[in-house]
Amino acid sequence: MKKLALVLSLIILFFTSLSLASPTVFAAQRNIMKSREVVVPVKQSVENVIVFGHDAIIKGKVKTAVIVINGDVEIKPNANIRELVLVVGGRVKQEPGSSVTQNILSINLNSPSQNSLFLGGMVIISGWLLRFLGSIVLVLLTTFAGLALNKRFKNYEEMTKGKAARFVLSGAITTLAILILSLLLGITVVGIPISIILLLVPLISFIAGMALLSKETASSIAGLNHKPSWIVYLTGAFLIVSVFNFPVIGGLVFFILYCLSLGMSIQWLFSRLRRKKYNGRF
Repeated sequence: MKKLALVLSLIILFFTSLSLASPTVFAAQRNIMKSREVVVPVKQSVENVIVFGHDAIIKGKVKTAVIVINGDVEIKPNANIRELVLVVGGRVKQEPGSSVTQNILSINLNSPSQNSLFLGGMVIISGWLLRFLGSIVLVLLTTFAGLALNKRFKNYEEMTKGKAARFVLSGAITTLAILILSLLLGITVVGIPISIILLLVPLISFIAGMALLSKETASSIAGLNHKPSWIVYLTGAFLIVSVFNFPVIGGLVFFILYCLSLGMSIQWLFSRLRRKKYNGRF
């Protein structure tokens, strides 16, 4: 089970990092994920090697795993691989004097079309798994946020009624402004931390808005009004996140709810500022 989790994690990490492409690479970093031939030199130590569409030549030390998709692996003398060697659509050549502590797994189908079909299936499964894990995390975060902000929602629900369209427009404009400002700040090294903080603001607003919307969604279901708060938020979050997973429609709903949540957060912030200003004058 531990090996299976390791392999799945590394494959998912690889397919989310296919944009890393450069000429033949001589390993000099901790984790290597490339779509070009990779060479781990003698006396060089790395954590993981993941290659797509090309070969990997291991002369040094790999602490965890070597994964090659549609390519071959050559394990040279004195090479040391601590964990798994996984090759899909290629072959493994291990020379005398090399050491592989764990198993060598080679999946080589009979034709390129079969290899492509297998790889396509892996991409689909990896994407599905990432979406599934992301959905679970979003449901849990929404539930925790709802429990933490439950008392504040009682007064805020009345303030937001009948203003959904305005909130969506406000959230969309704010998102565009934050993206532009983050790109400008990201040009300089000093501005990168500020840019990251700015990008976290919409995320936090989205989670808070999701919690409020989850409560309202669950409240419309008969029998949930007198249930514990965590059941109400968990049910509402599960229903909303389930809609997100529908093709096309789910993406549109996600964008609308994201803008709505951000717009509501802006409204809440402005109302707090106005209240403080009013209390300060009088």
